[in-house]
Amino acid sequence: MGGLDRTRGVRLRRSAVAALALSGMLAGCGLGEPKQTYEQAYEAMRPDAMAAMKEAWPGVEMEKDSADLEECGGLDMSADKNASKIEQSATYRGEVPAEDRRSIEELARAVGERLLERGWRNGSATRSPGKGDLEFAENMPGQVLLDMEKPGVHGWVAVEAFVDSPKRHSVSLNLVTECLRNPEWKK
Repeated sequence: MGGLDRTRGVRLRRSAVAALALSGMLAGCGLGEPKQTYEQAYEAMRPDAMAAMKEAWPGVEMEKDSADLEECGGLDMSADKNASKIEQSATYRGEVPAEDRRSIEELARAVGERLLERGWRNGSATRSPGKGDLEFAENMPGQVLLDMEKPGVHGWVAVEAFVDSPKRHSVSLNLVTECLRNPEWKK
């Protein structure tokens, strides 16, 4: 009987150690997270992106199509997300004037090249990383998508150019942060 009690005690200790390790892992998940807030990431990208867009697409009237804050905090395993972390995005859209004869590839590359001049790079860690030259994340008939990231900033810019009709091209620029800390959470 004594041997069974010892085996049970060993199992209980192992279970306790495993539970403690698991709780430590769950509590420590945030230790390697970026210190950057979603607001800081967005503001680090916005000036370059807006300037590149205006330089690359002169004459294109860009309008803010959408702006979203998405709650993404809480445990990854939970369907209930909270505002401890936020993903921020904003989309600008415009129609290219008929006299601008550039292809959709040329329109997207024009923004990408201006971002490269400002120290950005093609692709992102999570979206089709490019090597050197500009590479499209998507290149389908009538639509191209170019992802760009700014080193040290937790987010990316998606540049899209597409054909609306045989004689009309449209463009969009989408700024998106990663799921980052919300400094206003539970203040």
